[in-house]
Amino acid sequence: EFTGGSRQMSRSKFFLVVLICSFVWAFVPGYLFQSLTSISWVCWVFSKSVTAQQLGSGMKGLGLGAFTLDWTAVSSFLFSPLISPFFATVNVLVGYVLFIYVVMPTAYWGMNLYNAKTFPIFSSHLFASNGSPYKIADIVNQQFQLDTEAYDKLGRINLSIFFAISYGFNFATIAATITHVGFFYGK
Repeated sequence: EFTGGSRQMSRSKFFLVVLICSFVWAFVPGYLFQSLTSISWVCWVFSKSVTAQQLGSGMKGLGLGAFTLDWTAVSSFLFSPLISPFFATVNVLVGYVLFIYVVMPTAYWGMNLYNAKTFPIFSSHLFASNGSPYKIADIVNQQFQLDTEAYDKLGRINLSIFFAISYGFNFATIAATITHVGFFYGK
């Protein structure tokens, strides 16, 4: 549609173009070609190295050298970086960088905290002390209560270093939030 000698798109046509592009951008990496969610050149170059996979993988590692073409992955933590104030996005980014690139490697490779090298660096599963998956069904009875004898026999539950430290930081965040509210807004 031409108006006044300049080329201009109607609102409905613009909406339709944006709708189709958004659908394609979400559908292709989400369903048709899921490897676009995390592309890591480090994993491609050093495909046989376990350490390179732990460092480079954006899905099961620290994500060094990984990038994404999936908006869902970009906006997964703070909803969308386009809606949040800049200071909030920077605050989350600094915390993420410190956690993923300083705390995690130090705890995993430097200190071997909680026998971290026995388990994957990034996993949401539970593990036995030898690194095998922990079978929760073996330590609960018919009423889904803890069977302490079976637990003592099977051993303690282990987490990946990512989840162990994340849980600690999350509990510290709750305590810090309550303390902040008490000090700054209490009477």
